[in-house]
Amino acid sequence: MSTAIELLRNVALFQHLTDVQLEELSAQTRELTFRKHAILMTEGDLGESMYVIKSGSVKVYVSDDDGRELVLYEQGVGAVIGDIALLDDEPRSASVSTLEASTALMIGKQAFLEVLRNSPEMAINIIRSLTQRLRDATDGSRSLALDNVYRRLADKLQELSQDHENEEYKSLPKKYSHQELGNMIGASREMVGKVMAELIKGEYVDLRDGRIHLLRKLPRNW
Repeated sequence: MSTAIELLRNVALFQHLTDVQLEELSAQTRELTFRKHAILMTEGDLGESMYVIKSGSVKVYVSDDDGRELVLYEQGVGAVIGDIALLDDEPRSASVSTLEASTALMIGKQAFLEVLRNSPEMAINIIRSLTQRLRDATDGSRSLALDNVYRRLADKLQELSQDHENEEYKSLPKKYSHQELGNMIGASREMVGKVMAELIKGEYVDLRDGRIHLLRKLPRNW
């Protein structure tokens, strides 16, 4: 249980909870283990629980009837997933699946709402979290509507490489296929492949051991 308390304590959403509140909340969590590509929640389902990622990583995405996906974002350790549906009693707004073998703490709806009732600071944190998500969604919609495929891909490569920088170049944290990148920016695998080929030809990026490395700053327009 102490491990669960420490994980919850380091989550921004719960950072203002007292030790007693953290203990009460952790006592009502359940640790679950998921294999790679496991589905944690499906868009349209009713939300009766939320998750805090303990290990591994997940992707949050929407899809259409033909199975085409748009990846909204990827999340790792400490991320809170599925809390929105607990607040508005509406169906899940997106699906979530694991990108690798992962573990997560599951928190039931009633336990979450009880803590929320007893912690005004947590309510403020939720407002801040939802506001940031709204801003991110607005930026994403603007990008899809106004930017071309190159600009969206360049922005995504820069975003993915932000926390993985060394002295010589920036690199993406893992291997990404053209299809995965296309799912993130709302473009086809073929279009991503064409843009990547041009970036490699122009010596802006390089592939090493299957991972993408940014050799220099990408131009604003192509």
